[in-house]
Amino acid sequence: MSYCIKCNVEVDSFIEKCPLCQSDIQKSDNIDQIFEEKKYPEEIIEEEGAEDEPKISSRRKRFVAWEAVSVSAGVPLLIIIGINMFIERSFTITWGKYPLTGIILAWLLISVPLLLLKKPILIVVGETLSLIAFLVLIDFYDNGSIDWYYQLALPIIGLTILVTSIVVISSIRIKNKGVNIAAFVLFGVSTMCLGLDLIILSYIHETITIKWSLYVIIPLTIVGGFLLYLHYRLTRIVDMKRVLEIKKKLKT
Repeated sequence: MSYCIKCNVEVDSFIEKCPLCQSDIQKSDNIDQIFEEKKYPEEIIEEEGAEDEPKISSRRKRFVAWEAVSVSAGVPLLIIIGINMFIERSFTITWGKYPLTGIILAWLLISVPLLLLKKPILIVVGETLSLIAFLVLIDFYDNGSIDWYYQLALPIIGLTILVTSIVVISSIRIKNKGVNIAAFVLFGVSTMCLGLDLIILSYIHETITIKWSLYVIIPLTIVGGFLLYLHYRLTRIVDMKRVLEIKKKLKT
């Protein structure tokens, strides 16, 4: 092999001109001279005073974000407590318990994913328990007892978790993803509306009845069914084309 004395590029022995700089190719008998005269250093010399910037881990970043969220939540908490005590002229929290509970809920909903990012099951459990505790407290604040929570809030929470889980699992496990996922979402929304209609009207009128949810279920079900038909019809056509192309290749 031969080398260019200027570029130090290795070329074939029959090449006479360097393809980069068009200089005459130095033959292999002067290789040692080439390497002695090369212009680039063996090692990269770092500039004096240059220091590597410290790398912050993702865990540290999440903790810093959580700390910022905590401080942001703590400031309005203290303000509300101070205003409540000033107005009531006592250390009793009256109207302030509603906004305080809402702020704490928001802090929990943000903090749980930040602290448990790689543990999805714990995130779902933490978010669910936070919402349950919030609704229990709101119900308790009304008259010092829990009234509508068991009949209204708890069934709605359970329905939301069930429908969301089914839609998410179906969307993840399906092989050919497309508009069928949108259909799953529409079916989930229809189910949620039906469940909310049943739960709320049963609580108000104390009888099982359906009213407004039918106006939502019918159009969403039709659109969802059309999307499923469109998706699987197009998928079948594409699969048939692939089969025909494979057969043609095999024949040729």
